[in-house]
Amino acid sequence: MPVRKLLVLCDTVGSEGGTESYLARLLPELRRSGVEVAIRARRIEEPGAFGIVADSIPWASDVAPSDPHVARTVRREIERLAPDVVLASNVFDPAVISAAAASARLVVRVHDHRIFCPQGDRMFPNFRRPCTAPMGNGCLVDAVVHGCAGGLHKRSFDLLRARQALQNALAGAERFFVASQFMADSLLANGVDGARVTVVPPPCAPESFSVPLAPMPEERRVLFAGRLVRDKGLASLVRAVALIPASRRPSLDVAGKPTNEVRDVEAHARRVGVNLRMLGKLNVRGMVAAVDAARIVAVPSLWPEPFGLVGIESQARGRPVAAYAMGGIPEWIGDAGIAVAPGDEGALAQAMDSLLDERNWACRSQAALRHARAFTPAAHVARLEPLLFDRAVRYIA
Repeated sequence: MPVRKLLVLCDTVGSEGGTESYLARLLPELRRSGVEVAIRARRIEEPGAFGIVADSIPWASDVAPSDPHVARTVRREIERLAPDVVLASNVFDPAVISAAAASARLVVRVHDHRIFCPQGDRMFPNFRRPCTAPMGNGCLVDAVVHGCAGGLHKRSFDLLRARQALQNALAGAERFFVASQFMADSLLANGVDGARVTVVPPPCAPESFSVPLAPMPEERRVLFAGRLVRDKGLASLVRAVALIPASRRPSLDVAGKPTNEVRDVEAHARRVGVNLRMLGKLNVRGMVAAVDAARIVAVPSLWPEPFGLVGIESQARGRPVAAYAMGGIPEWIGDAGIAVAPGDEGALAQAMDSLLDERNWACRSQAALRHARAFTPAAHVARLEPLLFDRAVRYIA
């Protein structure tokens, strides 16, 4: 079998961030399947994070103008390496995308909303509710009415024009893949041909499957894991936990890098009688241990999650999930958990109380383990390889 060569263009080589975690799982698995992988990144924070030596080419970030000289450097690298395909992940420089599309078959992984949202998160800042409109000149109206991109000023115009230039450059990509149908629908709403869009859910960390499973904990404990920012919903989760009667009220573990916003949440938890324990930022094995110590996991996101990786990683440990039905979350939760209307704290409290009940826990835990089988790294690569290397593939649901 001839060697298959892949060039990855990514923003950062490191361990911080969802895209970085994804590539750290994907690329070693691709190499094990016989793919020759090269990496060029805008910046390298942790050289060994992906297990492959990477070189840096300092193209523009998502808020900086393109440099034609850098784009020519990218093009020369593609011509020198002669990959079968270029995979771009979190590359926001239109000139680099155009250079890649002109030099090779280009496949783009769309990780989040920034390609088609100047604000970046599809949330209206002034009213904290999701935006469902495609990107366009209406974004400038939203800058006035909703405060998007910091309000209407020159930066808002520049940011919208930069996103539109990126969108135009992406027209040269052969294929796109996303983690959820929710994200696929976003691309279609922004004019991307559905025949070029593939849904490939992300893989769990290998450690989620390799560590022996832990039994149901005796203590009623809920785990929240994620960025400790407002729209991840920790404050809403604390209020929901407080609604559970004191005799059944669970403890709440919080895993994530501490922020100033957490202090108010901690103070509120003390006032309402919620036992909250801050675990700090955890590595992969630390996260496995934190999930095992909890009876269930909560994903109370108040923004449109592109997927919600912590959910399937919890399922891989046999932990049911209670969540708000935002973004791509309903697509993976299935009968292994309960998703309720976003922001309905009473319904979230009832969902957690039900999942914590040991009479319900066992069947939900078994359902979680069944769901998780679809998210192994090997299963992910088996779905992704045809997309990358088989020109005949057009759409994989």
